[in-house]
Amino acid sequence: MTFFSDETVEQLVDAAATVKARAYDLIGAFLSHDYASDPAREHAHHGFSRRVSMLSHCIRRVFRDLPPDLDGLPDESVVIDATINIQAFVFNAFGALDNLAWIWVSERGIKRADGRELDRTQIGLTDKYATVRASFSQPTQDYLATIGPWFAHLVDFRDALAHRIPLYIPRHSVGEANQAEYAAMGQQLWAAHGDEYERIKADQLALAVFLPVMKHSFADPKPPVVFHCQLLADFATIEEIGKKIIVELRAAAPPALGVIS
Repeated sequence: MTFFSDETVEQLVDAAATVKARAYDLIGAFLSHDYASDPAREHAHHGFSRRVSMLSHCIRRVFRDLPPDLDGLPDESVVIDATINIQAFVFNAFGALDNLAWIWVSERGIKRADGRELDRTQIGLTDKYATVRASFSQPTQDYLATIGPWFAHLVDFRDALAHRIPLYIPRHSVGEANQAEYAAMGQQLWAAHGDEYERIKADQLALAVFLPVMKHSFADPKPPVVFHCQLLADFATIEEIGKKIIVELRAAAPPALGVIS
């Protein structure tokens, strides 16, 4: 039995299939921009662009290894590989936002109110970075304000991954109705050997299902996150932020000089 409906599987697969081309388009926009600042160019070419490519790659690998129409229990090594890709995705998603902030601050020369350079701890896109936020056009400021919960989600996942408990994909889950029987078989396994062990283990796993969810700590009260949906949503949000910032960069760039005859 699969976790998603057939309709949802089709939607997820179709959306994932667009990510590679969308990543190329976004990377192309940042690589082709004519930067006045060397730090902005560095963050665009070797920071944001590399990270967007990594995000695209991670999505493709997760959808390949743990497809949304998966039926049955995946091998442990497959789950570990998918977990590694999701962890890489979270770090690079967070880093991509920092790259965008540095591109903007460097290219536009954003400074403190007294004219001093911003400290690196003052550069970012979340609402705690008031000077950077205020430097955008009002429509972009308004947009960034609407995605405050998404920023909080990503920061929480990144901070937990870096400093507390790493993201974890359970290899299998057991419904409440089967938990007592599953636990009883677990006790039997301690005394079993050889073929008997393998038989009990197979019967025990027959009670389990795979759920495409990720979580940090079982003590965390927040519900597990369905990772196929979250990866696509995170990529789409970073894509949207990137598009808005490149539009602002283009609008702020001086016009090209024409040929005087």
